[in-house]
Amino acid sequence: MNHIVTHLIRVHGRVQGVGFRQFIHNIAMERMVTGWIRNTSDGAVEAMLQGRPADVGSVEAACRKGPPLSRVDKVDCYPVDPDIHYESFDVRH
Repeated sequence: MNHIVTHLIRVHGRVQGVGFRQFIHNIAMERMVTGWIRNTSDGAVEAMLQGRPADVGSVEAACRKGPPLSRVDKVDCYPVDPDIHYESFDVRH
């Protein structure tokens, strides 16, 4: 059985209103990473990523870069013990 990791990520900067959630959603789907992504009330974007370590790492790297109109100032990444196993990757509103 493949080892699965779960990471909570918070991305700060100009990350709302620039297609950030859809950009990450597309990469997560390509890498078969499950979880979710959402905007937060403080202007950040938060994501829960679950999958094989290399795949989660690829999505984390995309979070550090962002889409062309974004500006990523800071990324916080925390490994977490999941209380759920996600079946898909959802953009939350």
